[in-house]
Amino acid sequence: MISPREAVEQAIFVAVGAASLTRDRAQAIVDDLVRRGQMTDEEGRLTVEGLMARVRASGEAQGLVGKIEGGLNGLMREIGIAQRDDIADVDQRIAELEHRIRLLEEASGATPAPPAPSDG
Repeated sequence: MISPREAVEQAIFVAVGAASLTRDRAQAIVDDLVRRGQMTDEEGRLTVEGLMARVRASGEAQGLVGKIEGGLNGLMREIGIAQRDDIADVDQRIAELEHRIRLLEEASGATPAPPAPSDG
């Protein structure tokens, strides 16, 4: 099985080719994988260094960051990592359902349950 580090590298360079990637964006992606326990700090450091070396060596034109992010988003979906937009959508749907439940409880005269504490 391929490691998360190798999967990230392949997604970036297979989906877009040898493309431009800023260190900040690469670091943010790797930091997220480290935080989730899918790679170690050392693997993360090596991944960022390797990616930056490959980007410098490629000599490709700037401006492909959006395509890279699209490839990474696809990879992250494949390996089951929820994106911020996905989480925001689910949060919104939960809030709407809670509101509907409160309206139904009020209409039926039932005592509504107190709202659950929110984590975010």
